[in-house]
Amino acid sequence: MTTALATPAEPVVWVDLFQALFHANTPAWGQTLFAWGQLFHAEGRSNSELTSAVRALTRRNPMPNYPTEFLAALRAELRAQDESVRQQAEARRCSEITRPIRCTTCGDSGWCCGLPSLESVRGPEWIQPRWTCAVTCHCEAGQVLNSRWATRQPEPKPVMSWHDYARKNPHYEAQMETRRLEVAAEVMTAEQEDGPPEWRATVNAILSRYGQDPSGGQHPEDSREQWNG
Repeated sequence: MTTALATPAEPVVWVDLFQALFHANTPAWGQTLFAWGQLFHAEGRSNSELTSAVRALTRRNPMPNYPTEFLAALRAELRAQDESVRQQAEARRCSEITRPIRCTTCGDSGWCCGLPSLESVRGPEWIQPRWTCAVTCHCEAGQVLNSRWATRQPEPKPVMSWHDYARKNPHYEAQMETRRLEVAAEVMTAEQEDGPPEWRATVNAILSRYGQDPSGGQHPEDSREQWNG
C-alpha cells in the first residue's frame, strides 16, 4: 500500500505515520489514503508538510472520528501551515524594509555611483567630458555583489571594487568636491544674470500677458491688436 504512494522524489512517510497514530490499517482506509495521496501530490504538497499536518491532528480537541473529518482537518492544518509561512515571509520582508541603514556610503545597495570615471581622470584633475562610473562598495553588500558578478554564468563580468578604485584614483574626493563647488558657482552666476528661477518665472508670465516674448522677440500675437481691439 505505502509503496504504491511513493514518488521518485521522496518516500511517503506521512501515510505510515497516519496509519500508526490513528489505527488506519483496514483495506478501506488503504484505498482512502491512496486517494488522499493522489490529491495531495496533485496539490504539490511535500512529505514534510503532510507529516507536520498529521502530527498536528493529535493536538486537536475534539479529535476527528470519521474519514471526512480527518480529511477536512488535514487540509485545515495544511492551510494553517501555508498562512504561517506567508506571515513569516512577510515579517522578514518588513524587517528588511524597516531595518536601519548599516552602510552610509551606499545605503546598503552595494553600489557607489557617480564617481569620476578613470577615463576622465588625468592625475588629480577630472577633465571634460566628466564621465562617471559605479563600483561595488566596501561593505558586505558590495562584496556580495562583486562576487556575484565575478562568478556570473555564462558570462562572468568582474566589476571594480571600492578598494581598487581608490587605489587607482586617490584624488576622487577632491575631484568631486571641486565639481560640487563648480556647479554651485555656475548656478549662482546664472541667477545673478537672469534672477532666481521664481522671480524669472513671474517676469516671464507678465511679459507673456502683455504680448511680449520673454526671450526678447515680438510675441506671435500682435500686442497692438489687444490694445486696439
